[in-house]
Amino acid sequence: MPANIANRQDFNTSDRRGVSRQFTQEIANEVGIALADYNPDLKSRDAGRIGGRITQRLVEAGKSQLGENLR
Repeated sequence: MPANIANRQDFNTSDRRGVSRQFTQEIANEVGIALADYNPDLKSRDAGRIGGRITQRLVEAGKSQLGENLR
């Protein structure tokens, strides 16, 4: 099996999904959006706000990590 496929399978473990869900829930709480396990009434705008904030956090974390690795 190619390494990139193995990495994708490793990424999809239940532990990481749990962390991802927890992170998403924290972000949703920060922007004032109530999430449940199933969100049929979630508006696209609200989903975008959550996704945008998650992206901001991930970019900040990546920049921080890159900065530490370059020192």
